[in-house]
Amino acid sequence: MSANPAILLVDANPEFRDDLERYLLKLGYQVVSTGNGLRAMELANERDFQLALVDLLIPGQSGFRVAHDLKARFGDGITVVVLSVALSPAHQDYALANGADRFLSKTLSIPEIGACVASLCPPPRHRPAPSRFVRIGV
Repeated sequence: MSANPAILLVDANPEFRDDLERYLLKLGYQVVSTGNGLRAMELANERDFQLALVDLLIPGQSGFRVAHDLKARFGDGITVVVLSVALSPAHQDYALANGADRFLSKTLSIPEIGACVASLCPPPRHRPAPSRFVRIGV
């Protein structure tokens, strides 16, 4: 496992994705992001991620399906956090039934989401400055 935990960030909203990615990079995580569910699964098969943040409403493959497929393939090797503005109990129950470890509202602030990530996947003690910002996919 890498010294800095790797996070897969999947969200179709580029502004939200960029803001959350920058915040997680500052905490010391390695972050790979995409806005497409199919691309997310390709990336997960190419690299080891300790945690995935997955929006429910993404093109290519729903966030429910991405959560399910990540857990089916990697089991407890990956923590899956579903993010959504759809906060109905039915959405939450369905996400958790499909493998999500946690369900978070996208109405939370970026630092609140970051705190949840840190509680599930502690950041490295030493936080080197990110050397680059890499965007993969849309």
